Amino acid sequence: MSRQAWCTRRLRVLAGAALLALLGACAAPPRLAPRPAGCALDYSGRISVVEQGAHPYNLYGSFELHLDGDSGSLELGSPLGQMLARARWSADSASVSNGREQRGFDSFEDMTEATLGLRLPRAALQDWVRGRPAAQWESRAMEQGGFEQLGWQVRVQRVDGRPHVLRLSRELGGDSEQLSLVIDRASLPLPGCEAPGSAP
Repeated sequence: MSRQAWCTRRLRVLAGAALLALLGACAAPPRLAPRPAGCALDYSGRISVVEQGAHPYNLYGSFELHLDGDSGSLELGSPLGQMLARARWSADSASVSNGREQRGFDSFEDMTEATLGLRLPRAALQDWVRGRPAAQWESRAMEQGGFEQLGWQVRVQRVDGRPHVLRLSRELGGDSEQLSLVIDRASLPLPGCEAPGSAP
């Protein structure tokens, strides 16, 4: 592997580590219409990204995820508890910071592709993390549980009816990609707000 290729791969891995916490907050996105308190989704737990293929790498850490309508944030920490990165996004912008540098993106999809190598669909994730397919796109139930949508396979393990483990995986050319969330803590919505993981 050439020095340039090695450096590019190394920067991508470091950027990915930065992003996983990155997804949470530096440049404030445009202010959205207010929503009732308690309707937002908040998860925290452990996260991993595994890519196998031409440029394999693994990333492990802790995460805190906040979703509220089209906006959201993610903070990623190392397995030892050190903050790696913070990111925040809205429907039309996204930013990432590692505490020293900040980078802006036109979209959530561009941000995740540049930092993780995974181009994750923001709109669909709003439903996937709740354990269901997004209504605006076709989906297919898989025989062993879960569903397939937008080229991704989504599997959810529940505890007491709520998502506990979420795995997103797909095959892309000769490569395989997987994002896993182990949800150790989840917010409890107020009456009148949909509970995470409930049926649409």
